[in-house]
Amino acid sequence: MEALGINLGYLVSQIVNFTLLVVLLYFVAYRPILRMLDERSARIKKGLEDAENASRRAAEMEQEFERRMAEARREGQEIMAQATQMSEKARQEILDRAREESRALIEKAKEEIARERDQAMAELRQQVADLALAVSEKLIGAALDEPKHRQLIAEFLEKSEALQ
Repeated sequence: MEALGINLGYLVSQIVNFTLLVVLLYFVAYRPILRMLDERSARIKKGLEDAENASRRAAEMEQEFERRMAEARREGQEIMAQATQMSEKARQEILDRAREESRALIEKAKEEIARERDQAMAELRQQVADLALAVSEKLIGAALDEPKHRQLIAEFLEKSEALQ
């Protein structure tokens, strides 16, 4: 081997040194590096699990949010429907009250018109009676029995009203 330029003593010592170096590196560097890599792998795995849990919780929260929004929309629609019903009911009550008031006003106006007509008719009868007496006195030229003539005029007016 010496002809090849290899010294057997150096070769054995380099093999022993290399083996010692590998054993030393195994205990000093390789194990701590493997432990550090295992810890890092565990942290990454835990981080992925946490991210998956967070994603699941976010999806659940989104579903809960959507459910609550749908419930809020439904409640809002119910409130709107109730408000519409109440406003329609109030409108109907106001209309009914207005109709009743208008009927009462019309009835009151009719009564007042009838009362004024009756009053006007009474005044007209009185004037007709007074006029008839005045005309009779002028024609006859003497004073007449006024109560008797008023009774005759009243009977005549009642008969003429009955014919109408």
